[in-house]
Amino acid sequence: MARRRSDQPTAPVSHGRSPPPTPQDSRPPAFNQRGVARALAVQIRPAEVRDVPALVELWGELATLHERLDGGFALSRTWRRAYEEYLVHLLGREDVLVVVAESQGQLVGLAVGRITLLPAFFRQRRRGYIQDVYTREGYRGQGIGRAMLARIEAWLRRQGVRRVELTVAAGNPQAEAFWERAGYRTYMVYRAKDL
Repeated sequence: MARRRSDQPTAPVSHGRSPPPTPQDSRPPAFNQRGVARALAVQIRPAEVRDVPALVELWGELATLHERLDGGFALSRTWRRAYEEYLVHLLGREDVLVVVAESQGQLVGLAVGRITLLPAFFRQRRRGYIQDVYTREGYRGQGIGRAMLARIEAWLRRQGVRRVELTVAAGNPQAEAFWERAGYRTYMVYRAKDL
């Protein structure tokens, strides 16, 4: 869930590229040859209600990407308010964990995992579901998404979940490669038809 727990210490993501910033260090992150920001220090932590405005902006970036991939993901005019209400609802649930990646006081990533329950005719009823994992452009390729995913997977394991599922938007080869590297395999194919 979104509350900080003593058994869930925050874990900085550092790859030895740059030293962590001091509190008075407000320099922007350094960039590598591909123009990707090098991680100064990234903290992965449970989301809090105070994070909601920044989370809405991050999710909006992800939703805009999905909208470009398929018009079925087109956002409503009131999506900001609706997603804010949805997030506040998620943060109050015991079967959901929302984590954020924070760098120099700015949120640069979000991930949402939840526990679902299948009907009683399945032997393995409790399933984990990865709803979203998103890292802001400029911070990708540094293990931030993987660190957020690891945090959610660890939480799911502690909740007794043994199988985790997710969906990937078609036409997003970077996301497909990310999930394959993380050990996720295709086991179902979703199809859609507009009527």
